Amino acid sequence: MDVLARLCGHSPQQTKELLDRLVASRTLSAWHHQRDTDEVHWQPPSHHHRPVGSAKTSEH
Repeated sequence: MDVLARLCGHSPQQTKELLDRLVASRTLSAWHHQRDTDEVHWQPPSHHHRPVGSAKTSEH
């Protein structure tokens, strides 16, 4: 987390908030900070979900 935060120019707390926003916007499906190794793991979004804000509309 510390390396990722430094590379992004953020504090670790700002980096956590950014990752949470990426999940909320469905840019990422999930993320996890493994504290014992300080690694950050993230999961890309599933391909079957339509991106938020897509111009396509569903027909009823």
